[in-house]
Amino acid sequence: MRRPVRALVSAAALTALAVPLGACDRWSSKCDTDNTCKILIQGDQFHDFPRPYDKDHGLKSADRIRLVSATQGGEALIQAGGVESTCTQGSSFQIVDTTITCDVVGDDKVELTTTRP
Repeated sequence: MRRPVRALVSAAALTALAVPLGACDRWSSKCDTDNTCKILIQGDQFHDFPRPYDKDHGLKSADRIRLVSATQGGEALIQAGGVESTCTQGSSFQIVDTTITCDVVGDDKVELTTTRP
C-alpha cells in the first residue's frame, strides 16, 4: 500500500520541479505595421525574428534573435544578426536596417521595440 503513495509523491515532486523550468522561456511578438514590432523575450533560447533585419528582404524572416542575459534595471546582452549587442532601458542598437530599442530590461527578460525603414 505504501508503494503507490510513494510513487504518487515522487511524480508530484517531479512535476513541481519541471513546471517552473518550462515556464522560464517565453517569446511574443506583435507587429503593428510592416516597420514596427513589439517583442518580449524571456529566457535564452533562439527565436525567429518577426521581420527580416534587411528591409530589402520583404516580410518573411529567416533571422534569429536571443537574449543572452539581462539584469533588472541593468544591461541586456542580445544576440541578433550574428553579433552580440548590449542595451539598457531606453537605449537602441542597429542590426542591418533594423533599430532595436530596449524598452524594459528585467531579470532574464527584455521588452523591445523594433523599427526599420
